[in-house]
Amino acid sequence: MEANRAGTSKDAKAAAAVAFAKALNDNLGEVTQAELDAVRQAGYGDAEIVEIITHVGMNILTNLIGKASRVDIDFPKVSLRDKAA
Repeated sequence: MEANRAGTSKDAKAAAAVAFAKALNDNLGEVTQAELDAVRQAGYGDAEIVEIITHVGMNILTNLIGKASRVDIDFPKVSLRDKAA
């Protein structure tokens, strides 16, 4: 989990997906051709890439809804890591 939160994984294929998801989030969807090529070269097809994009989008939407509606968090909070870390 810590590796995923840092934008990587011990598994090479999973690391490519996590790096792509992080790039999507960090750049508001404006990924580079190199980032797209990297996730494809790791073995992900178009449908799986769309699935990664969808998961990132759903997480962003969930966060927006939670922040805007000020819903009480009823599960243990996880502190965010500093981007520079």
